[in-house]
Parts: sequence; structure tokens; C-alpha cells
Amino acid sequence: MSVITSDRLPWHHSIRWRLALSYVALSIVPLLIFNFTIMSAIQDYFINDRISEIQPRAAIMSDIVARFNFDSRHIQSRVRTRSSEWDVRIVVIDYRARVIEDSNWAALDSLIGRTLLRPDVFAALSGTNTTYLHRGDENVLYVTVSTRDETNGHNGAVMLIANVDDIFNSLAEIRTQLYLYSLAVGLLVFVLVFAMSHRIIAPLRQIVRVVQRMSAGQLNLRIPVTSRDEYAILARTFNNMTEKLEQVEKTREEFVSNVSHELKTPLTAIKVLSESILSQNSVPEEVSREFMHDINSEVDRMVNITNDLLALVKVDRRELSMNISPTDLNALVESILKRLAPLAEKKKVVLLFEEIRPVQIDADEVKLVLAISNIVENGIKYTPGGGTVKVVVNADHQNAFITIQDTGIGIPEEEQDKIFNRFYRVDKMRDRGTGGTGLGLAISRSTVLLHNGSIRITSKPEEGSVFVIRLPIRMT
Repeated sequence: MSVITSDRLPWHHSIRWRLALSYVALSIVPLLIFNFTIMSAIQDYFINDRISEIQPRAAIMSDIVARFNFDSRHIQSRVRTRSSEWDVRIVVIDYRARVIEDSNWAALDSLIGRTLLRPDVFAALSGTNTTYLHRGDENVLYVTVSTRDETNGHNGAVMLIANVDDIFNSLAEIRTQLYLYSLAVGLLVFVLVFAMSHRIIAPLRQIVRVVQRMSAGQLNLRIPVTSRDEYAILARTFNNMTEKLEQVEKTREEFVSNVSHELKTPLTAIKVLSESILSQNSVPEEVSREFMHDINSEVDRMVNITNDLLALVKVDRRELSMNISPTDLNALVESILKRLAPLAEKKKVVLLFEEIRPVQIDADEVKLVLAISNIVENGIKYTPGGGTVKVVVNADHQNAFITIQDTGIGIPEEEQDKIFNRFYRVDKMRDRGTGGTGLGLAISRSTVLLHNGSIRITSKPEEGSVFVIRLPIRMT
């Protein structure tokens, strides 16, 4: 099989790229959410760990301050010593929120003598211990505990201030590693999905190539089915469609050939008869009339073929207007049998009618008469003298059934699927001998389909045939 390259699509229209990018998005977004969640958890862990380390020290310092009743002369050295040991800044606040001691007493930002109007200070003066993390140029953790001043009966506070930049520097390194890992995973997923998508898209591209070749007229092509997935289902469905298209094309060619043949036969006869008349200088009147009668018969045959073809085309294209009305099916079939009774009597065929129950349906009576008549008439034509053609009308709660059973010559099983084809004959000379055009059953089938019904046949050679026409009682 030669390869026809499909038109190149812009990358953003390609299913392969869309699939790869979708998988990347579906993998990266959850990974980023996970990264954010895990970083928050790690940060909380380290901060809580530092708080757990500082809080006992704040309690120790609170006991020292309370023991010396906030006397700066006694607590000053202890504050500065503990601050150096613990690597934290210690601030002692009296009940008026004024700082009486600061371990950074010598620094420019010393708080000694200042009043701290802070929520955490007010909370401590009210007896509530607090922790507060300040994020900025410097990341600072404030642990404030309440301390009882027994001299005046009020609460003071001890605040430990710890620099936690080391924690956030470590977190930044971890975050960078996680983002790099996420990027690596995203790229890996993209490469893997892009490579795998080739295998996923390859069958689709193969289907496209076959379709392109079919559009060029190569209806004999088929798509290889090598898997059991959805592509296999699509390939099998497409192959079935292709077979039907090929069959339609074959039927069309046969139809054109049959039409040409059917029209050529009477035209040839007319030409021979007319040339016979023209070639003779003096033609007896009886011979001339006989030839003209034969020519007229052939013309009638051509007219019948043409009319049947036009009817078939209109039915197939759904161009015929349907005059749907309530129809008494029993009366309709009975009128058909009365009209065909002379033909049955002439062939000495017994024509029987059985009504299982009264049946009322919605139908186009004129078209339905033609469809049923063709099948009953065929039964009479191909049933030898002394045989029987029986028509039965029955129904259930949804459909009406017309069964036409004859004791005629029958149809071989391998031919039964083809008898509704245009011009198809089991015996190639059969219809010509009986005067038919070979289109009657095709017209009947198309008309029944136009009524949303169906025709089923069972037959055995030399035993007869049974046609069952199913028609919906109500047209939808």
C-alpha cells in the first residue's frame, strides 16, 4: 500500500500535541498543588518546632522576672545572660506596656522606656500567652508570655524575639528543589506522552490515508485490524461501510448495464422490424400490421421499463409525496385479489384470502396497492396450473402482517437476498416470458420501506415461496 501524506496541521490543532499538553497539565497542576501543600506543612513543622523550643525558655524567663518582681536591677544581668545563651532577644514589659528591660539595650533599636502598643502585648497583660510570626526583610518569631507582678497585683509580660531566617532560607532551598523536580517530571511526562501519542494516533492516521485513497476512487481498500480497542471497532465499522459502498458502486454499474440491456432489447427488435418493412417494396397489409403490432408491443415495454425506473428513483430519493390516511388493510387486500382473480383463473391458480383479524393502518393506499399487487402477481405468474396462492392478513399491537404464500417454482436460498435488486432474475428469461420488467419486487420493497416496514422471504425450489410484509399500524 502506497502512503499518501495527510495535510500538515498547525501544531495547536494536532491531537498529538493536545494530548501531550493535556497530560502535562494534568500532571503538573496536581504536582504544584502538592508542592504548595507540602511546603506549607514543612514550614508549619519547623516554626512549631522553634516555638516549642522557645516557649519553655520564655516560661523560665517569666519565672525569673516574677521572682524579682520586675526589679530591673536584679533581672538585668539574667536577661542579658539568657539572651546570649539562647540566641534570642528578651524584652521585659511592665503592667503599663512599658519596656523596662531589653537584651539589646546597647543597640539603636533598644526598646527600653518605650510603650509597646501591640496586640500580643495586650493579650499577655490580659493573661494570654501568644506567638506571632512576622514576615518581611527579616523573618522574626515573637513569643510573649504573661507574668504576674505581685507588688501591684497586675500582669506584666516577657517577650522572646527570635530570628528565623535560617528556617526560611532552608525552605527556599527545598522549594527550589521541588520546583526543579516538578519541571523535570513535567518534561519527562511530555516526552513520554508525546512518544506514546504517536502509537495512539498512528491508527487514526492510517484510517485517514485509506479515506484519502478511497476519495480518489480506490474502493477496494481495507483498514488492517490489528488490535481490540476502539480503533479496531472504528476500523471494522469503516471496512463494513467500505464494503457497502463498493457493493453500491457494483450495484450501480450492474444497474446501468441492466438498464442498457433492457432498453437495447426492444430497441433492437424495433429496428429489425422496421428495417424488414423498409427493405421490402411491397409488404402485405397483414404482415405490415403484424410488424406494427410487434413494434407497438416493444414500445409499450420500453414505456413500462421507463415508468418503473422513474418510480424507483422517486421512491429511493423520497421524492414521492405520501398521502397517509387510515386504511382498511383487509378491504385493500381483498380488492387486489379481486382485480388479479382473472389472471389466476387464466393460469388455473387457486387464489385464497384469509383474515385473522380486522386490521386498520396508516398508509398511502395507492402506493401500498402497487407494492402488494406486484408480489401477489409474481406468485400467480410463477405458480404452475393447479397451484395455490394464499394471502393472509394479521396483526399484533404494533404491526400489521401480510403473508403471501404460493406453491410455485420457488427460489434457491443463495438467490433470495438478490431478488429485490433491480432487473435481477433467478431465471434470466423468466420475466421476458411473463412480460415483466424485472423491477416489480424492487418497487415493492422500496414502497414498503417508505412506509417504515420490511419484507422477508423464505423459499425452497419446487415447493414455493412465502413473502411476509410487515407494516407499522401507526406511521411515525
